[in-house]
Order: sequence, then structure tokens, then C-alpha cells
Amino acid sequence: MRTAVYRVLGPAGGIAIDLTAGSASVAAPPRCADRINNRIWLDATPVLEHPPTDRSGLRLTQDEAGWLRHGLSLAAEAIEAAQPRGRHTLVTVHRVLFPETEFQAEGLAGAIIDWSRREFSIPEVAVGVSFDRAANRFAFNWQSHQPGPGEDVHRKHPARDLRGRLLPDERGAE
Repeated sequence: MRTAVYRVLGPAGGIAIDLTAGSASVAAPPRCADRINNRIWLDATPVLEHPPTDRSGLRLTQDEAGWLRHGLSLAAEAIEAAQPRGRHTLVTVHRVLFPETEFQAEGLAGAIIDWSRREFSIPEVAVGVSFDRAANRFAFNWQSHQPGPGEDVHRKHPARDLRGRLLPDERGAE
């Protein structure tokens, strides 16, 4: 299992999501998972149906899990290309942690994209993020994006996770 921390910082706060997931290469399509594309599957059951017994994570709603599916679908083509032909890849999300006061469900897509990049050594997926002051929310552009004038939001990989533990460096060391 690997943990990724996704952060988006804006002028008056930000989004921070700590996501722990694992992957498995399987010969046949899994029975208890959502199909993302031909050979990529997502199992979010551990964060949907089972409350964390150690209180180290949060339960997600079905709508929030939809953002996990969306994010994984954006990375799916690159994941599939990096995996052995004829095998299926099952991604299981084991834990999600975020401060509920500064949370936008769309950030879950960014969190699983970042996790996928680290887990499968795939190129970064382009995600544009800007802050809509009038709505007091972050706006995500899930396609190719060039920062426009006045965009004062920057992606930042923190030195520590939400529990204060040091994160591995960006070169993939654990």
C-alpha cells in the first residue's frame, strides 16, 4: 500500500487529502469492483461501507466515490500501458483522511491521480486549478491546462502528511 497526500493551496486556505490505496495485477476481472476502463478496476468498498476501526480515516459517500472513479479514469490509459498485457489492475482505496472544514469532493480525483502517478510511475495528468473568489471554491479543469493570468493557486507537495508524519521524497523513495 502507498499513501499520497494531495494539496491545493489558495489565497485563503486549501484542500488536503491523505489517500492510502493498493494495487494488484489479476488475471480475471474482479467481481466486487467498479470497471474504470478495459483492464482497470476500482474497489472503494473499504472507505464506503466499513467505518475505520482505528478512526484513522473517513467514510465517503457514493457521490464522493464518484470523484475517485473520475480521477482514476483520467489516469487509466497510462496505467493500462504500464501494466502487463492481458492482466487486469485492481486499485483498492483503503483509507481517506481530510479536514472536513476545508474539503471539496473534487479533490478526491486529484488525490487518486497523484497516488496513481507514484504507484505506477506514470506521467503526471494535467489538472488545472483556480480559485473562484465569488463562490469561495476551487475550480478544477481536468484537461490540459496552462495557467491563466491571475491564477494564484499552486500545487504543493507537503513535507508532512495530515498526521504530521514525514512524507517520502518526490523521487519515489519510501
